[in-house]
Amino acid sequence: MSTFVHSKSIFLLGATGYVGGQVLLSLAVDCPSLPIRALVRNLSSRKITHLQSLHPKLEVVEGSLGDVAVLEAEAKKTDIVINVAAAGDMDSVNAILRGLKIRATGSLPPPIYIHMSGTGLLSDGSSGEFFAPQHIWVDTEFNGNTLKSPELEGSLLRGACEAIVQASKTSPLVRTMIVLPGLIYGVGPGIQKVSLPQRLFLSLASQAGHVGTIGPGRNVLGYVHIKDVANAVSAVLGGALEGKPIGEGDNGFYFVVSKYMVSMSGMCGIIGDVLLNQGLISESKARPTPFSAQIVEKLGRFASVMSSSQFCRSDRLVKELGWSAKHTDSAEPGESFHESLPKEIKLGLEVLALGDAFKNTKAR
Repeated sequence: MSTFVHSKSIFLLGATGYVGGQVLLSLAVDCPSLPIRALVRNLSSRKITHLQSLHPKLEVVEGSLGDVAVLEAEAKKTDIVINVAAAGDMDSVNAILRGLKIRATGSLPPPIYIHMSGTGLLSDGSSGEFFAPQHIWVDTEFNGNTLKSPELEGSLLRGACEAIVQASKTSPLVRTMIVLPGLIYGVGPGIQKVSLPQRLFLSLASQAGHVGTIGPGRNVLGYVHIKDVANAVSAVLGGALEGKPIGEGDNGFYFVVSKYMVSMSGMCGIIGDVLLNQGLISESKARPTPFSAQIVEKLGRFASVMSSSQFCRSDRLVKELGWSAKHTDSAEPGESFHESLPKEIKLGLEVLALGDAFKNTKAR
């Protein structure tokens, strides 16, 4: 990276989350000179110690995504904001952009905003069915105009992406990049160690009394290891700081997926296998069957994301920044999706304390 990196600072949202812990580790390796101020809710000495073990140059800022005054104030005084917290939370996104706009006034170089969204933006509304794609979304062809496509109308993540792109067009300018990972897997090194979809489907299974899908579960998603996602964030930041002609603003979309895909019934089948092997569920209830409408409605709008197929390619990261899904592709023991997911589900059972819930279900 270029020498002016040393004078810059990062404000990180989502540090205590699943992806955030891995991002801290990557930043500590890839740009160790950059100090980080991390937003932390319900501050405790245990959280501080854990976060600083991941990144030694970290300070904490107490607050949550709802504390918009705190977010705006922090964005005003930083050079780089990295948001790997709630992808579609408009209040927090707007507060960050307001602060960065103030930061951008005067003679300072434009601040950088890296936002983590998701390939859920591209959901096809298939409701658990499988439809052959009319086309594959390619990020080098995806831009602000594509974002307005009728196919994406109503997307849970579209509003935040539109606001971020707009901030890159109106003076004072903010340099914006949006990173969109697929289904993320792998045990995280941070405070939250299990990915949200895995936790959600495990929790829903405990409530329904059986492993389930939304609809028939034939929809497919591209998956990617958490280490590859964090490396993508570092690659985008590095490219921006080095002054490379990378995609930003209107063209600042970076899909983060591997060449591999899994159906939701396939993923939930692994959940069922783990629960069966743990003696927490019967064989008939371990086979994925559609959840009832009452169970699905607990997911709210997120149900449409998890019941849709998302077909896309990560050409921009690969061609512009030399990124690869090396951990997803790795032959290293335990790194593959099918080896890692059982470990995540076992850990999720502990984190969510669901063992008794499944035992009670089995006894009924």
